[in-house]
Amino acid sequence: MPDAGVIVPLAIFFAVGLAVAWVVWRVVLVGGQLRREAQRQRAAIEIARRADQSLSELAVIVDEVRRRKVDPEVAEPDLRATAETMQRFSAEASSLGQAAITPSFHAGLAAEIERAERAIELIEHGRGMLTGRAIESHGEGETAVKRGYLNLLHAREAIRACADEIAAISGNGAGATSWRRPDR
Repeated sequence: MPDAGVIVPLAIFFAVGLAVAWVVWRVVLVGGQLRREAQRQRAAIEIARRADQSLSELAVIVDEVRRRKVDPEVAEPDLRATAETMQRFSAEASSLGQAAITPSFHAGLAAEIERAERAIELIEHGRGMLTGRAIESHGEGETAVKRGYLNLLHAREAIRACADEIAAISGNGAGATSWRRPDR
């Protein structure tokens, strides 16, 4: 029969070992979740930065069309390219929220990118009316381009606000996004 002086310390050692193993397992599990969430947040900030850049470049072109500095036909390739880019960004932003609980900022970012898509569609509609032959549709086309331009600017600002919120939540601070004005 084994000695009680050996079994008791072994039982205590085994119990403490199990407790330590459980704590280490929980730390690794929680650490992995935090790492994945931080990766999602960094990806969302990067998507917002790229969307902002694309929308800023498009806003300059649309502003020139709106002010009649360039022909509406010139904006067509840029509108289509930016619309496709926004669709990719929207898909990327939506895929970020595939976790069990989708954070509200991911859903907000995806919604604002979709808002930018709708603004681009409105600008494209107005551009099509401006290039048409019917004189009576030019006024409606100008209005659609102007409304779409304003919606585009508002969506861009909302995307920036979402990215600043994500940066603040992730601990990077709102200044971590380092936005720049498109005209400077």
